[in-house]
Amino acid sequence: MRVLVAFEDVRSAYADAIARALRDLRSGLSVRSAILEELVRELYGFDPHVVVCSQPSGTRPTGSGAWVHIPTGDAKGDDERLAGICLDGEHWRTDGPPLSELLAVIDETHKRLREGGLSEAC
Repeated sequence: MRVLVAFEDVRSAYADAIARALRDLRSGLSVRSAILEELVRELYGFDPHVVVCSQPSGTRPTGSGAWVHIPTGDAKGDDERLAGICLDGEHWRTDGPPLSELLAVIDETHKRLREGGLSEAC
């Protein structure tokens, strides 16, 4: 299963740390880290099942099974600071999210992919 982690260039260390943690905790994943300027190319070329990104899912040109939007800007309201998660068309907001929640999204995406029930609705 393919996971793409993409953040602004100034936050590339953050993206690298998340990607490294995912590789360490789920050794069977193919994980790439990229800067936002490379997002479109990575979405088409790598075709990830899960995207962890500082951009909301509506900004992408292709679908994926899951999209985790982690806002990085100076958000003013609570809703703007919450992460947005889309998994197979289901949407929810969360604080963080902690690594355990990222892993749960990845695990559920993998399960649905194996069972053949994963759409690209995010």
